Amino acid sequence: MSLKILLSGSTGKVGQVIEKLVAEDDDLEIVGRASAAQFFDDSQSADVLIDFSRPELCLKSLAHAKAKGIACVIGTTGLDQSDQTRIESASTSIPVCQAANFSIGINLLLELVERAAASLPAPFDVEISEIHHRWKVDAPSGTALALGRAVASARGLDHDKAATRDREGARASGGIGYQSIRGGDVAGEHTVMFLGDGERIELTHKAADRAVFARGALHAARWLIDQPPGLYSMRDVLE
Repeated sequence: MSLKILLSGSTGKVGQVIEKLVAEDDDLEIVGRASAAQFFDDSQSADVLIDFSRPELCLKSLAHAKAKGIACVIGTTGLDQSDQTRIESASTSIPVCQAANFSIGINLLLELVERAAASLPAPFDVEISEIHHRWKVDAPSGTALALGRAVASARGLDHDKAATRDREGARASGGIGYQSIRGGDVAGEHTVMFLGDGERIELTHKAADRAVFARGALHAARWLIDQPPGLYSMRDVLE
């Protein structure tokens, strides 16, 4: 019996890759699609809803999943705190898996970054650099922010206070700097730098193909349908 999927953001870059992967898998079926131009019919239900869209469509799709009582995988970034609160509220009724990046490699990088941040002394400054295609709207990327929060958590910092996106003058100690580059068709590249006196550590992940995000989301969808209501991360899926 195939896994029935509602796909939100079907015309987007990751959505199109999901379409391709599902078409090649007899155990998967897309039974409804939503984009900026169309939305699911009220009658459309499924086993799981997968969302890679924009914040406004993401929240509308989440409401549809909640109303239908189906699991929801969220890969949309650029969400604000109000949006996040609505996702957390929905997760009390349905299982929700949310991740800034569904790549297995990125989730390993998050663990490595936490270990490095906890092990290195405070004088090691932290800079996070990310490169994406020219069409990406949010900056820094959701993945970059997730990496920054991993650093902040390991060092006992308030991320929002430590984060620096537009720097002028000398660097303040204890900060987490962000650099965002947009151009070409880069799927995604993230580097976390720990810069000390006389030495530097760089941890990098490069995605050459958006299929890594799509495969991860489909893996999460298969896992999520068997879970009770709650808010899960890609780490929960992989563990």
